[in-house]
Amino acid sequence: MYPQKTQEAIAVALSNKFRAWVGSNAESAGQRLTTVDYFHISHIPKFTFSNTEQIFTIGSCFAREVESSLLKLGVPLALDGFGVEADQFESWNAETGWGGGVQLGKLSRGALNKYSVHSMTAEIRRVLAEEKYENDGLIEIKDGLWFDPHSSGLRLATYEAAQNNRSKIYSAMSQIKRSSTVFLTLGLTETWTDIKNNLVMNNPLSGGDLRRHKDRFAFHNYNYDEIVPELRGLIEMVRSNCNREMRFVLTVSPVPLGVTFTSSDILTASCLSKSTLRTAAAAIASEYSYVDYFPSYELVTYSPRHLAWKDDQLHVQENMVAHVMREFISAYFP
Repeated sequence: MYPQKTQEAIAVALSNKFRAWVGSNAESAGQRLTTVDYFHISHIPKFTFSNTEQIFTIGSCFAREVESSLLKLGVPLALDGFGVEADQFESWNAETGWGGGVQLGKLSRGALNKYSVHSMTAEIRRVLAEEKYENDGLIEIKDGLWFDPHSSGLRLATYEAAQNNRSKIYSAMSQIKRSSTVFLTLGLTETWTDIKNNLVMNNPLSGGDLRRHKDRFAFHNYNYDEIVPELRGLIEMVRSNCNREMRFVLTVSPVPLGVTFTSSDILTASCLSKSTLRTAAAAIASEYSYVDYFPSYELVTYSPRHLAWKDDQLHVQENMVAHVMREFISAYFP
């Protein structure tokens, strides 16, 4: 593939009124960054959707925020009505009756969070390739108490309860078969593997439990050359086994790493993780006409911090998510 010819490159640049960081027009990046309001980015989508689109969301906790916004906007959501009961989460509080971000009697989709491309692939392969693992991939951490390393936020439970939760997650993931669009949010690159089952885990154990079972697990920080083929394989597997007209919107979660298992400062580690995922998403989007990248990461990180982030500087404010989704709806649902 030859580089773009000079006249073609110049023509593209001249047609892009958002091309400069500084300039005399009001749309230069430098001027946009001085605003006290939410940041806006010019985005030309590869395709658009109808209001009957069945969207399947998978990815980090930011994907759950996306789901809530889509539901409020009336966009059909494949995972609506799926999840795990509030009292099955580590955050369950019997006094308040809340757990997993919902009240008792409601289902929380928080258990469906998937933080790495490899953990997404492992979960989807259960559904599409019908892969089976010893004890469903569950791990007995203490006598009679089991941990599901492929879920998110669930407490240790009896084997029966853990299997019941896993069946609910399986049912939710199966909804990808009836979907026409996948909204895929990439979260992080740092992962742990269950050596016994040879499965990349979605969540590691707590520190104490990890030390007690140290010989069963191994840490790895996936790089660009490992993530790109994994993401490519995931997309091709879904398209060939589900809707052959399936389209994908890739995003990168703006939520930084909460902790790193590397020797780097958490800021450096988080920057590396997000940069790796961002370049991987760009590479895959450039390969397929049915894969697009939406700049939710940039929309959040370039907006004023007091508007974008909650007090912990880790989670995105609801109004910020709403702004991101308004931009998404405006681009993809004309």
